[in-house]
Amino acid sequence: MKRPLLSFIFLLGVSQLLHAQISKSDLQPCGSPPGKSAWLKRYQQNPQAYTRSMDTTLYVPLTIHLLAQDNGNGYFSQSQLLDALCRLNSDFGEANIQFFVEGEVNYLPNSGWNNHEDVLAGADMMFANNVPNTINTYFANDPAGNCGYNLPYAGIAMAKACSGPNDHTWAHEVGHNLSVQHPFLGWEGGVSHDGSISHNFSNPAPLTVTYDYTYFKDTLIRDTLIIDTALVEFVDGSNCHIAADGFCDTRPDYIASRWNCNINGESPQEQTDPAGAKFRSDGSLIMGYSDDACQARFTPEQIAAMRANLYEEKAGYLYNQTPLPPVSAEPTTLLAPGQDELVQYDAVFLEWEPLENATHYLVQVSRLASLPATGALTSNYIVTTTSLALPEVLQIDRDYYWRVRGYNSHSFCSPVTAAGRFRAAQVMSANSLDAVSNLRLSPNPVVGGQPILLEFDAAEAFSASLDLFAATGQVIRSQKLAVQAGNNRFSLATDELAPGLYFARMECETGRTTGRVVIR
Repeated sequence: MKRPLLSFIFLLGVSQLLHAQISKSDLQPCGSPPGKSAWLKRYQQNPQAYTRSMDTTLYVPLTIHLLAQDNGNGYFSQSQLLDALCRLNSDFGEANIQFFVEGEVNYLPNSGWNNHEDVLAGADMMFANNVPNTINTYFANDPAGNCGYNLPYAGIAMAKACSGPNDHTWAHEVGHNLSVQHPFLGWEGGVSHDGSISHNFSNPAPLTVTYDYTYFKDTLIRDTLIIDTALVEFVDGSNCHIAADGFCDTRPDYIASRWNCNINGESPQEQTDPAGAKFRSDGSLIMGYSDDACQARFTPEQIAAMRANLYEEKAGYLYNQTPLPPVSAEPTTLLAPGQDELVQYDAVFLEWEPLENATHYLVQVSRLASLPATGALTSNYIVTTTSLALPEVLQIDRDYYWRVRGYNSHSFCSPVTAAGRFRAAQVMSANSLDAVSNLRLSPNPVVGGQPILLEFDAAEAFSASLDLFAATGQVIRSQKLAVQAGNNRFSLATDELAPGLYFARMECETGRTTGRVVIR
């Protein structure tokens, strides 16, 4: 079930309550199967042979898949997705690698995929939905008990709870997708692949550790256990090019569980290498398991490997290197309704200034001043115009809050506007335009092809315009009105209009008024 990025999308008051909602604390940091790809092993034997200029920005396409329950509840919200995309591009800024959304966002209401028990089920999900030559990312409630994982033969699964604006899990998994590994590679199961051998970090580490390599192969292997051996890295760097992740600018690290860094940005746990040297893990590495507040970077060697992987092994990703220009760093300006304006409860029309380079706008409307990204009291809409006629009938005599955020397929970090506030009321029967009374739209609903009649009484003559809008905010029909003092009657054609919800708006120098029209 796909909804195009480049067209109008409604996400109408959808409850974001999840079945057995998972929190970040319930999940392991990363479920990516450990191991080095054949490509990375070749690369690390002679990285100089793969050297390319760092000056060129590489643009990498993403296909986004959003999972929910069978009933459609629990999608990762568009607001959260924009925040996650902004964080991802920020994390890869120093690497001069940027990501864009290719094609359509894929909405998948499937409880089994939204909460899958193991990576095999995740692989089946990916095989059924992947788009070639893109990094396919699936946002699920519970991706096999992990904050995220990358399958080298399929794609990335992300937990919604680990995909906030300050989370680095997505960057971590994309790092795996582009070949780089944990700095503690080999320790994922402890000294032994299955965690059966305990280790006291105060004692010297063994020279080697074993890990489960089964699911890392380039194609999925089932029902076969593959165990590999990794050299343990020394503090003096004597084996850094062949031990653990094979990068010499990532310090030794033996901690394969989430940890909070100390005031020096290092692990509280002191470790001991095979020669007896003491050390603490570097908490700044995105590919490590320190807390998100500590993580901040990829190392130069990791960056060089990821860029080389794109040029050499993932060249299929680089088919479009012409990005859209960035969206303005300033928020747009809300135009109407004005702050605390009374608005007809069943004909709310929102307008804002166009934002430079924005192709889409996320509009949020809520009864809560905080405008939460998810929840039954917030409605989210995506439009390609700079106006929106709300399809909802609002509650009379209640305050509502709204804000707008612009973006395009390559640029996600434009700030959201400050919240505007209006009050839903019954105003059509009053003088919503100066000198106008008894305003009526009839018949309503109207059968397609029949005209809509606008009738009202005017105290004086004036000029006005009458526009018919689709719910997306696009003007469908428009005409000029010569209003006379007394009773007025105007006709608006509905020929060739599809059944659905529309909005008729009359506007003159002294104001405007809007009414809902349903075409059957």
